[in-house]
Amino acid sequence: MSTLEQPLIRPAASLIIAAPIPLENKEEGSNFRVLMMKRNAKSAFINAHVYPGGVIDKADHYSNWNNTLQSEKERHILTNKICAIRETFEESGLLLSDPPAHTIKELDTNLWRHKVHDDASQFKIMCDQYQIKPAIDTLIPFSIWVTPTMEKKRFNTLFFLTVLDQYPNQTEHDIHYKAVAADGKETVMFEWLKPEEGIQLYQEKKVVLIPPQWYSLQLMKEVADFRLLATQAGVGSFRSKKHDNEVISILPQGNKVEEGSDEAKDGYVMYLAYPGDESYHSKDYTSSKGDRHRLYFKGRMENFKLERNIDVSNIIKNTSNL
Repeated sequence: MSTLEQPLIRPAASLIIAAPIPLENKEEGSNFRVLMMKRNAKSAFINAHVYPGGVIDKADHYSNWNNTLQSEKERHILTNKICAIRETFEESGLLLSDPPAHTIKELDTNLWRHKVHDDASQFKIMCDQYQIKPAIDTLIPFSIWVTPTMEKKRFNTLFFLTVLDQYPNQTEHDIHYKAVAADGKETVMFEWLKPEEGIQLYQEKKVVLIPPQWYSLQLMKEVADFRLLATQAGVGSFRSKKHDNEVISILPQGNKVEEGSDEAKDGYVMYLAYPGDESYHSKDYTSSKGDRHRLYFKGRMENFKLERNIDVSNIIKNTSNL
């Protein structure tokens, strides 16, 4: 889909979309649901439930959208935001724009969705033609994940979080999200799941989750209130309190579980070390003996168990790469 050259590690962007439950609905647990999709068997994430997203295209480049940005960081963020919004539109049909797409009667989002899928440059053409702007101001950086070195296909993915508006009733809620549907090409199914629902389905082996999705669902489950997601979710694990909520870059490093440990007795053989763990090697992050930030797993990424006793706010040595 992308017209960029394919480097060893391809830059990508993904979007976590939290939709508040309608005001009239009284439900237990989290008061929001997250959009997750199941990719087809040809995807790099075979049959896994993931968030919308994809590889950055040259059409996403900041210079096509705002040529006045001075800092490299702002340019990088804008490019990634455009990619996340464009890919979400292609894959789900949900167009996050200002003004909202459903208020533009002449705009046939289904038609343009397929145009953009075939040619990413059509996204800018559509926005210009209907005088809408991608809703970049609603996206906040949430985490950065780099595919482990042992994988054949590798990505450096910036995950964003956006929290949609809450509607008074289910009817109005459904009107705004009726466009969401699988494209039948890259995606075969979409679901709006509460974080705890996604975790439960994973535990019951009804869905496949990979670590970035499982970990982020766990963190959103802990917050439970959509009004607090932007300021609290992932802080200490993915985002720093001390550096204006800067996100850390997570390149998982595989290690064997220590013989005789409680985890070994529970049948765990391997774990993925994350920034701050005593076994994590990085020039950007510090760690000390006894520090834990790791994800134990069994088999082929099953039965995840997280152990963390550090706050990433305290391990950042070099902020230039954030």
